[in-house]
Amino acid sequence: MSGDGPELTVTNVAFAAIPVFLLIVTMLVGKLKWSAPRAGAVSWLAAVVLSVFVFGADQSIVVIGSSKGLSLSLFVLTIIWTSVLLYNVIEKMGGISVIGATMTRLVRDPLAQALIVGWAFSGLVQGVAGFGLPVAVVAPLLLMMGFSPVRAAVIALVGHSWAVTYGSLGSSFYTIQLVSGLDPDTLGPHMAAMFAVPTIVTGFAVAHLQGGFGAIRKGWFAILLIGGAISVSMWLTTVVGAYQVAAVVAGLVGCGVGWGLSRIPGLGLYGDQPVDLKPDNQSPNSLTFNLAFLPYYVLFALSIASQVPVVREFGSDLRFGLDYPETITAKGFVISSVEAYAPIRFLNHPGPLILASLGISYLVYRFRGVWHSGVGISAAKATYSQVVSNSVGVGTMVMMALLMTTVGMTTLLGEAIARATGPAFPLLSPYIGVLGTFMTGSNTNSNAMFGALQVGTAQALGIGLVTIAATHSIGASFGSAIAMSKVMAGTVLVGLSGKERDVLVKAIPYCILVVLTVGIQAWVIINVLDE
Repeated sequence: MSGDGPELTVTNVAFAAIPVFLLIVTMLVGKLKWSAPRAGAVSWLAAVVLSVFVFGADQSIVVIGSSKGLSLSLFVLTIIWTSVLLYNVIEKMGGISVIGATMTRLVRDPLAQALIVGWAFSGLVQGVAGFGLPVAVVAPLLLMMGFSPVRAAVIALVGHSWAVTYGSLGSSFYTIQLVSGLDPDTLGPHMAAMFAVPTIVTGFAVAHLQGGFGAIRKGWFAILLIGGAISVSMWLTTVVGAYQVAAVVAGLVGCGVGWGLSRIPGLGLYGDQPVDLKPDNQSPNSLTFNLAFLPYYVLFALSIASQVPVVREFGSDLRFGLDYPETITAKGFVISSVEAYAPIRFLNHPGPLILASLGISYLVYRFRGVWHSGVGISAAKATYSQVVSNSVGVGTMVMMALLMTTVGMTTLLGEAIARATGPAFPLLSPYIGVLGTFMTGSNTNSNAMFGALQVGTAQALGIGLVTIAATHSIGASFGSAIAMSKVMAGTVLVGLSGKERDVLVKAIPYCILVVLTVGIQAWVIINVLDE
């Protein structure tokens, strides 16, 4: 991405903000409360008009930018479609009640369930696979355990956000390191250390979501222990240079510590003593917990296998993705050409892996005699009815975001925030990361769009480059809690399709609070500790 682009003026910034403003207002404010498809469509149309008449885009650039949005949408939607299908297959087989009952018996306390499953385990899933899979897996699990649909979705969204930068085997970390040009051995441990406080705050947020301030008073010591264990293990992993598994290790440690605490009275997570799974904990068709959970077992195994270097290398060319040419607007904003934009890699992308897990599970079910006719067709019909509206919303919103990026509107907004803040820049720096993730649904994309801008601004201000680079990516990580593609994934999986507003309204305050701690922390490091 290069070129001077549109001039940084108040008028241009105001125009650039209109699509985002429309999206927020139509979904969240007053009596409108539009659904995601309607709000997304209007915001995209606004972006089209502004691109042509204000930011110097011709017809071909509008088509390319919108097409990139559709390509990225397909990347996201394949995860949503296959995740919903997976859930529906298990549900039609009677496995949902088995999973919910069993997990409730193993971890009886609701706060323990929220922290272990919604906080630590969701981070583990993010570490292994990412790309929206934590929300797709964890939200339905919490629903099975008795959480309300809205609460299940928001806990999954907020709970996984601490692991995003080091998730997907470090993809977002490597992006911010590359665009900033900083030494990974310096940036990695520094960023991991800066993750500690907001990660613990995220644990308190999950507890508050589960049971308000009463849950915080009940579980504060356990939250500190789990959060401390997650933070220390993530930092130690980065110290030895294993950035790609930092979230995986931290998630595993967090789950282990949480499980241990749930078995000790007096630490806030102890319900009735957890018991071992018994043979009678099964559905009428003899579907045991392990059989009901089999697709998830297979999915986790395939996700881990897909990250083995030899597998990644072998499957690097097994992909689907469109090539896009270089674009130059009349205002001089340049986007470089790209080969296989937002590629779906058949051996690494969650969508194909979910389908593979379903196929393997189907063979096992047939062999064990628990599969019954009509399950596949019934699950497919239910999936179609659930995802149609949601898919339109994802498509239009991502089209808006990518068109704004293609014509320089997004960069303009980032520059305006950076330059307007001055000495307060560290406080607001993480919100630039949030903006990128909110619009694109990706920590990696946010780092690619704004990482160099943030470091350049820090250099101009004469403040810590490493701290600002880390602050940006941490903010983008926690911005995943309100990324629209993930919000919509969560809503459809818990039966709230068309009610994205209910989830977003509940998630936004927690995101703002956590990111506020990130900004305060950056300000203290730069101005008090003189980094």
